Amino acid sequence: MWFKIRCSLRTAVLRQHGRIRFLSQTTEYPTLGMVGHTEGIEVVRPVRGTQDRFGNENAKFEHLRKIGCCVAELHCFEQISIPVLEFSRVFERTLGQDSDIVGKELYSFVNKDEHLTLRPEGTAGIVRALLSNNRDRELPQRYYYHGPMFRHEKPQKGRLRQFEQFGIEMFGHETPTSDIEVIDLAWSFLNKIRLSGTFELEINSLADMESRLRYRNVVRDYLRQNESQLSEDSVKRISTNPLRVLDSKNQKDVLVVQNCPLITEYYSPESAERFDIVCQGLQRLGIPYKINPRLVRGLDYYENTIFEFKCDHPHLGASQGTILAGGRYDGLVQSMGGKEKIPGIGWAAGIDRLALILDETFALPKERPVAVIVIQSRDESSSDDTDNLSTLDYHGLNISKSLRSHDIKTLFYHAPSSARKSKLKTSLGSVLKANASHAILVGEDEVGRGEVTVKYLDSKIQKDVKIDDIVNVIIESKSGNKEAA
Repeated sequence: MWFKIRCSLRTAVLRQHGRIRFLSQTTEYPTLGMVGHTEGIEVVRPVRGTQDRFGNENAKFEHLRKIGCCVAELHCFEQISIPVLEFSRVFERTLGQDSDIVGKELYSFVNKDEHLTLRPEGTAGIVRALLSNNRDRELPQRYYYHGPMFRHEKPQKGRLRQFEQFGIEMFGHETPTSDIEVIDLAWSFLNKIRLSGTFELEINSLADMESRLRYRNVVRDYLRQNESQLSEDSVKRISTNPLRVLDSKNQKDVLVVQNCPLITEYYSPESAERFDIVCQGLQRLGIPYKINPRLVRGLDYYENTIFEFKCDHPHLGASQGTILAGGRYDGLVQSMGGKEKIPGIGWAAGIDRLALILDETFALPKERPVAVIVIQSRDESSSDDTDNLSTLDYHGLNISKSLRSHDIKTLFYHAPSSARKSKLKTSLGSVLKANASHAILVGEDEVGRGEVTVKYLDSKIQKDVKIDDIVNVIIESKSGNKEAA
């Protein structure tokens, strides 16, 4: 089957090298992304690399975000919210034209001659916000954030095309103590979220610009000597950005890189001393770490301290063990138009990956609701007019409203029109599935006396209660019996 789509904006979508381009024309599309459901009607599927979340999965994400926010605020970070949509140059200028993200993974499109991109990471957008709002004139600044990111990658376990991150960014502090605090914040966060596996901190230094330029020439010479053994992408990068090859996941490149000279041999005295102070600080705070001299980050803006927290867990897959990573980026603000060099450091954690490795017994406690069930009279239940609000329905809705006004979670049972004559047993079965603690039965005879029946669903005890007293009775019951609550 084919169908036509016409949008007010440019409509037809053309993907080239992981990007999106909109064309100004009406285009016919096959019904891709749809699956058969009812004859003659097709149901859409989710986009590949995205997922829907329900129930406990949503609870896991909320748990991770809350812990992250709490820990960040203990370190005096404040929340920042930025758009998911930015001008493409925000990322192309900062991430590096030779990076996999810019070269293959951006979701970019043109809208009325504006080149726009869905954010693939958070740091560049936050730096843009810092400059756009003149926050660079009021240093230091500490921010935390969370939200969706987008990369056109091959979907696999722990790696989605739309994924969630929680991260922090600190601007205006250049001393090694800021590196130590940021890593300590990450360590505290990971220790509080109840992971089911152990994790390890790997740390390295990419040194200052002078040391890195020296090392870059050494790496270029080494790679040229082994050019025939490298992947096609890495051969291209020898001239443009040879350090990028060190981050390659291609197995051919990995074999070559493992014998490459180490950057530690080319540190300036200042870089070596700085890194040593960071390591000493972590030791004194009791944060275990492993120096990995081959650790590099996949983005161009990092310098000096970089780090990754890794977890060897079967739920993550073979190559998705990094659960949190970050580093220092003292030149990033200036590269995006800042008037001067402003020191910065931060990290981001993959919420999707962390959710996969939370303690398997994880489940947030949920407040049990109070159910309100209207028991229709014979005359009203036999009526074919289901559009009118009965007197009993009014009382049921009003009781529900009163309970909610006192912050009591309340489920009003909406009986299907075909089931208006259904037995009470059927209604109770439905509210029991919702794990209700009490059922308030609104019946004709009881309402005539100004009362309702409260049924305690755990003990099966029930009693009649004045409508005016129902809120107090429920509050007392829940506070006095936590199991029932």
